Amino acid sequence: MFFLDFIKNIFNKRNNINQVLYKNSTTKHVMNASCNLKLSSQTEALKSKINAEVKNIVKKHINNPEELIEFAKLKGINVYRIKNADKWLNKIGEEEGFLIPLKGIKAIILNLITGFINSNEIKVSYNSEEMMIFNAEELEIYTIARALYKYYAFKNNMPGYDYKTQEIFKKIYNAAGKKTNPLSKCTIKDMYACKEAISRDLESINFTAEISREYENAKKVLKQIQLNQSATV
Repeated sequence: MFFLDFIKNIFNKRNNINQVLYKNSTTKHVMNASCNLKLSSQTEALKSKINAEVKNIVKKHINNPEELIEFAKLKGINVYRIKNADKWLNKIGEEEGFLIPLKGIKAIILNLITGFINSNEIKVSYNSEEMMIFNAEELEIYTIARALYKYYAFKNNMPGYDYKTQEIFKKIYNAAGKKTNPLSKCTIKDMYACKEAISRDLESINFTAEISREYENAKKVLKQIQLNQSATV
């Protein structure tokens, strides 16, 4: 709601703007001072496809997180296990799990660390590849599941995963609770792009929550069946 109110305020102040068009791989927004039209049937169809595909994969390895990591490696994904990964990733504005290709200082830091871990070599580059980074300690299946969901969404060109959009999203996310307003310097197209990134992030969270609910419910049903069988013996 804050996002939509912010955009409406901009239009009220800029009467000379008749129409704004935001378009990405599968979603189109057309907006003027009196209406807001969102055409995203392709995005929704792709989201459903990814959800079903990744859910099927995760369920096969639901009891073994290490197997799911091995599956990711077989898909050609660079996966790294690093002690206290979440702490140093937080310092560069990233989080544990799937990382899109980065640029600049962040890419240099990632390449130096992962290069040393992978082959004890120093790799200096201003561009990094997509990768997954997890803590070296024992992992929850849902952490890997969310990373895999994001990877599939990225590979299928879901809107919101391009570098520029992700950087805007991270600035807004990391500025939460601070006095600065990162939206003040964003264009309307930037804000629409950021809205897509926020949607993708929420979808990955909802995906893992859905997997968790289904798995826990299945365990309860199985336990009840076992109890009933024991009672009849």
